[in-house]
Amino acid sequence: MATRPRKTATAKTRAPAEEPRKGQRRLDAVNSLRRKILTGELPPGERLREIALSEQLGMSRTPIREAFQTLAAEGLVDLLPNRSVIVSVPDKSEAADVFTVLGALEGLAGQLACRRMTADQIEILGELQDDLALYFEKRDRLSYLEANRLIHEHIIDCAGSTSLTLVWRLLLPRAERARHVTTLDHERWAEAYEEHREIYAAIAARDEVLIKQLLEAHFINGIESMKKKEAENRAKKRSEIYAEVTR
Repeated sequence: MATRPRKTATAKTRAPAEEPRKGQRRLDAVNSLRRKILTGELPPGERLREIALSEQLGMSRTPIREAFQTLAAEGLVDLLPNRSVIVSVPDKSEAADVFTVLGALEGLAGQLACRRMTADQIEILGELQDDLALYFEKRDRLSYLEANRLIHEHIIDCAGSTSLTLVWRLLLPRAERARHVTTLDHERWAEAYEEHREIYAAIAARDEVLIKQLLEAHFINGIESMKKKEAENRAKKRSEIYAEVTR
């Protein structure tokens, strides 16, 4: 009996296997461009060109174009009417608003986490706090910021609220950009590190009242740091103008 020839895969049957790879390319593009924007490698106002980025990231223009849509929703890029894309210029008032809302969200998350965290989850938080201390002592800013992000994310996850997590993740990219700016101020960086030590101690003690106060204050202090930095920049510009006039 003759054997039936093996069927070759058609484009239609291959599509399901290719789709995850397509989605992964888009995710890779989003993560790469987001990181470049948050670290300042792609500065505010810079125009993003599909062709150049596709060559740089080693992928087609389609995932780059799709990544622009995601980053626009996160407020990290602006899509202009002429189809140009630029890195958005941070709005100080918007950053302050985001920090205020996140402070309230994380204050609630801290309270829920105090009630619901297991001993193992508290131990993991302690390990992350150790990482934070290590990177602070080494002045490794980018690693510190990643450890900082993981700490906040762990507290949110341990709160066990799906609705809270969804809102928090929507606001996170906007807050991350402002957080990168505040750690450039060494004085604020040191203050934020000390605040994290207090936050960990409060959670370990399961003190719901204190953790709410500490997390809300953590973000309020970040707002004050941004305002202080902005005032210093204005003063510096005025001094430069006066110096130019008196020459």
